[in-house]
Amino acid sequence: MKITLIGGGSFAWTKGLLCDFLLNDFFNGAEICLMDINPQALDMIFQIGQKLLDKSDVRLKLTKTTELKEALAGADYVTLTVSIGGLEPELEDHRIGRKYGFWNIKGHDIGPAGFGRTIRHVPYMIYLARQMEKYCPNAILFNLTNPLVANTWSVNQYTSIKCFGFCHGVVGHLKSILPLIGADSMKDVEFITAGIDHCSWLLELKVNGKDAFEIMRSKGLIESAWRKESIAVADDPFAGAEEERLRFIIWDILGYFPGIGDLHICEFLPQFLKDETIRKYWPIRYDRVKERPEMIKSYRQRAEDWLRGKAELKIEPTGEIIAKVISAFGGADSFVDVLNAPNVGQIPNLPEGAVVETLCKIDASGIHPVCAGNLPQPIHTIVANALEHELMYAQAAYEWNKSLAVAALGTDPLINDFISVRDMVDEYFALAEKSLGQLNIFPSN
Repeated sequence: MKITLIGGGSFAWTKGLLCDFLLNDFFNGAEICLMDINPQALDMIFQIGQKLLDKSDVRLKLTKTTELKEALAGADYVTLTVSIGGLEPELEDHRIGRKYGFWNIKGHDIGPAGFGRTIRHVPYMIYLARQMEKYCPNAILFNLTNPLVANTWSVNQYTSIKCFGFCHGVVGHLKSILPLIGADSMKDVEFITAGIDHCSWLLELKVNGKDAFEIMRSKGLIESAWRKESIAVADDPFAGAEEERLRFIIWDILGYFPGIGDLHICEFLPQFLKDETIRKYWPIRYDRVKERPEMIKSYRQRAEDWLRGKAELKIEPTGEIIAKVISAFGGADSFVDVLNAPNVGQIPNLPEGAVVETLCKIDASGIHPVCAGNLPQPIHTIVANALEHELMYAQAAYEWNKSLAVAALGTDPLINDFISVRDMVDEYFALAEKSLGQLNIFPSN
């Protein structure tokens, strides 16, 4: 078995994914190929991987390459964790939006920064999938790269490669509220989630058979949220600390509880972001432009500390499920978890084929979405609008179509602007062309 990690030099992702493989006997004898265009980062992560191998009884063959063809040749599974162009274009996505008066928090999905990221990443997704069609046509692509919906959908829509999206957000943010509902672990919890990545909603939540929503209501958590008191904090290893307060405000207003924390769910609601006064009122203090470089720096420093022996290098599970999925395909125990998959009826009132987030059963015969039912009207209006914009962004990126991009961005819920939208689109396309050109990908041609 060959599993290729594109973006294998990632300081944030690769060590953890390797640990998951090393904690599962199923992967004895498998080849894990790390591919990255940054040879220095790739060498560092490869060395860390070798140190992990020395600590494990699972015998993996760890290889590395900067050549995509070599990485893909003979692969059974391909995992993607990349940021096209690196850190600077990611920051520029936000700077361009702010220049015209529009604000994103994370900038992964919609809004000006989400648009910019989509225009830059979808052409790469298509390029990668086309290369997979040549060198590993039967391989499955596991995508962890944002924008998750647009990237995953574009591969399934425009190529023959099967692609699924992975995000730990719903489960991670459920874990952060376990103390509030009296749960000792996720084993005590049953839930139904439905929506799209970063805009998923808990339609049902039970702890040991009891209604967890009623438990939280009885504790006055909604009232605490309106008093601007901290309710809980999610400590995400990939995103840092994040407050869990405004999701309780949203629950009070809409009647449905968001499946993810404040910094993601609020990005789909202009009611939190439309001007500086509103942002200060709630408040939303996170500033991607200031904080993202520090986070990247901390990831690299952590890797350097592992290599120099300044920090203990441990084999620890991440909570990601890619290793678990592959082993289930190979006959290990089936399980149910949150996945982003093409809509085949699991959410009937969202478009067929669109990538949606629900529970899925994974077993030796594949990935089987669990029916969540129709989204209730208040949240359907939010999710359907966001989804259509994400799909329009992906289509505009695939076609390299500025007219479609202008129509989509001009009606984005975070923008709704006809005055400056063409100028924004021009800047984002130029930024994408520069980043993609560094990879010899020229979508305008």
